[in-house]
Amino acid sequence: MLKKNKIIYGILVTIAALLPVAFVYAQADFGINAVNNSINLAGGDPRAMVGRIIQIILSFLGVIILGLIIYAGFLWMTSNGEEDKISQAKTILKNATIGLAVTLSAWAITTFIISKLSGAISGVEGNPIQNSGNNLANSGFGAMGACSVDMVYPENSQNNVARNSSIIVSFKEVIGLDSVCVNASGTTCTCDNAACSLINPRAIRIFKSGLGDACTNSCPTPNTNVTDVSVSVSADKLTLVLSPLSYLGSESANTEYDIKLTNDFKKADGTSMFSTCSNDGFQWGFEVSTNLDLTPPQVMFNSLYPRPDNERDLINVDTPARNASAEISVNSCPQIYSPAGVLNVLPNAEVVLDYHGLINKFKVVVPAATPDKAQLFNGNTNALLGVADFDGQNTVVFDGYFSIKTTGHAAGDSWEITISPEKLADTLSVGNSVYIFAASSGNNNIVVPGTCDLGIQASNIQAQLSGNPAVIVNRSGNRVLLTAKVAGAAGNNLSLATSNINALGINAFAGGVDRQLNSQAKGSPDSPMNSIIKVNFNEAMNPLTLSGTASEVANYIQVVNASSTSKTDGAVCASNADCRSYRCDAYVCRGNYVSGSFRVSGNYRTVEFVSDNECGINGCGEKIYCLPANSNLAIEVKAANMKVCASDTDCAAYSPFKTCALNQLGYRSCQDVNGRNYPGANPLQLDGIIDAALNSLDGNRDTVVEGPISFFSDNFPSNKNNRDSYRNSFFINDKIETTPPKITSINPASSQNNIKLTEAIEITFNNLMMSSTLRSGGEIVDSGTSPVLHKFINLKSSEPTPLGFWLDNSDIDSLPLDGIADITVAKIKHSPFLESVTYDSQIGSGVKDIFQNCFKPSSGPNCEATPESPSCCFGVATSSLVNGNCQ
Repeated sequence: MLKKNKIIYGILVTIAALLPVAFVYAQADFGINAVNNSINLAGGDPRAMVGRIIQIILSFLGVIILGLIIYAGFLWMTSNGEEDKISQAKTILKNATIGLAVTLSAWAITTFIISKLSGAISGVEGNPIQNSGNNLANSGFGAMGACSVDMVYPENSQNNVARNSSIIVSFKEVIGLDSVCVNASGTTCTCDNAACSLINPRAIRIFKSGLGDACTNSCPTPNTNVTDVSVSVSADKLTLVLSPLSYLGSESANTEYDIKLTNDFKKADGTSMFSTCSNDGFQWGFEVSTNLDLTPPQVMFNSLYPRPDNERDLINVDTPARNASAEISVNSCPQIYSPAGVLNVLPNAEVVLDYHGLINKFKVVVPAATPDKAQLFNGNTNALLGVADFDGQNTVVFDGYFSIKTTGHAAGDSWEITISPEKLADTLSVGNSVYIFAASSGNNNIVVPGTCDLGIQASNIQAQLSGNPAVIVNRSGNRVLLTAKVAGAAGNNLSLATSNINALGINAFAGGVDRQLNSQAKGSPDSPMNSIIKVNFNEAMNPLTLSGTASEVANYIQVVNASSTSKTDGAVCASNADCRSYRCDAYVCRGNYVSGSFRVSGNYRTVEFVSDNECGINGCGEKIYCLPANSNLAIEVKAANMKVCASDTDCAAYSPFKTCALNQLGYRSCQDVNGRNYPGANPLQLDGIIDAALNSLDGNRDTVVEGPISFFSDNFPSNKNNRDSYRNSFFINDKIETTPPKITSINPASSQNNIKLTEAIEITFNNLMMSSTLRSGGEIVDSGTSPVLHKFINLKSSEPTPLGFWLDNSDIDSLPLDGIADITVAKIKHSPFLESVTYDSQIGSGVKDIFQNCFKPSSGPNCEATPESPSCCFGVATSSLVNGNCQ
């Protein structure tokens, strides 16, 4: 027995002795890159610190249990057979054993929870991802995607950000410029990209994550926040570019930064930019490396659209295109709006209607048991519609029906009310517009004559529809004849409908036929005229000189007639093709570039040009815009001039570009020993495009910045001496591409489980997509009197916890590989998912392809939608949505 007790005792001692060691080795890596071995409360992850504190406590308990077991053993071995000492030793040993079991259980539970926390942060338990200490899990990040913030640079939790990088933020609502800027004396003012161009430190806070925000309700001066930062504002007042006047971080170690936008950051209407968001303010973070970005940006050749092309395709027309046509037959005059009216009340009483239904007879009864109440019945069916109380004025109100005021109300009294129900005005929809029949003109009203005359009614319809951008309108007697303005099968998709098919006979649009061509591509195939011009860069670009209307950015980027003989503004012309702008009015060229707008997207790596020449509507009722038909166009992107120097002293801070020397443009710039220019432009005198680190464009892709000497063109790639602006020319035909895009794959798949908590959602399309529509939120499209919200790409959680997400995309080459991008993959990136929570990704009809065709029918993998069931919800085609969302 004694030998058995000694064995048990030895096992317990061994377990207790190893317990603190087990606790130490149970600690998890939370992805926090410690600067030293001490606990840093300002810079550490609070979850990690809580876990470590618990483990330290359990380790301390393990030491106590070890001491109790050793003490019990000592008592037992020195008892000399005394029953009291042996009994005491047994009691201590028993209690210590129970304590050991409890402590081991606590250790197991703690280890499990810490492991799960580590997995939630890293995406894979026990194998943390490499990101900054911000770990994507910022509680102030919920404004990204679902609320007012559209995109940011650097991305949340991005690593290896250059020290000379700018910080860029784009919003979905116009910025209140008087809330974000101060002047040199610290007084708030309206940002003007000049004297008032420093950040308001109360609204915009930039600080090292390890130090925290030095500002609370006030900002002491000086403080540890980064406040010496210039603010530049885009032309549309939706984007801010924040440029620190000193480099971020240090030369010796990576540094984590947080950016916080507070409720002092206002919209143009004076309310907080984040008033409708799940959190007050917006915060994200990233890690700055020890390096400067001295590499200039380049245009990505393999993803240009349209492709470089030096020769127009050869085309033989086999069958000409035909326009779709439709007809409206006026059989009787449509109904105009008529409000509900009281016809009779027996016995007499005063009735005030608030009713919009179809019932024409009502009965009000005072119950015998409750003479202070009244019951409302359908006078035709005797169905009870409601009960209400009389007030002190003998009036009873039935909400949604009417009020009735009587001379008195005794038990058993009743009243019968006869009305003429409200009659809604008939409507007519053509294309994207809805028209209402009314007694008077105005807005989208079609006048109905006081005395019905079918010819006059048809004439009134013709007059109102003549302003519709999608159709040509004629009349023959009581028939209104419609013809699609744009020839081809796309016209067959034009909507034509009425709410009163008895008054208006409808023959829908039909007969549109695309032109049948026998074409031979010469070089790259000519592109349809509803194409978007798209340029992708290999890194994030400063949007200030890339985004805006053609007139706002004409000094930096243009779309022009590619012909070297095209004429400038004011020159005499015979046709549009004679002009650099492709616009000849009254035999005079108007403008020096094609009109339209440039849009920056794709995390600031993509710029797209959309013409403002309306040429039809897509399948979702949205306007599409066309480039000049049968044109030869070029997009020209101008490189910025380098920063000017006067002497070597001006170059001292730009190692290894320490020599101030004359360059090929005739002015002095900082150069290295090989004569290579410092790539940075002067941000105060921008005259070309630059990247987020202010480096000018490397147009000919030789890694050397030369400034705007001439245009390098991928149409003639061997001529590297043309530099450092960029040009791509191509041919546009006179066709309109109408095939809608489809999704070929989504990863993770619908209903898939065990998703990594930081895994991005990938959506692959079968075509190149319009990058500026691969964004979050939605867009309201005016459809006559019924605005329609077209959703973009969104991510929703079944839990109310704020979820930040943002969109990225890339154009890639698909099989068979030819080195040219022909499909787009969109990615929904997000803050970490919560475990055991369902998330829904949504791709809506606001998403468009490179030809402006909307994503409709919303067909996805294993789900073929139809016009009757145009949405795919969790793999099933359906027409049932709630507020435009799958349920």
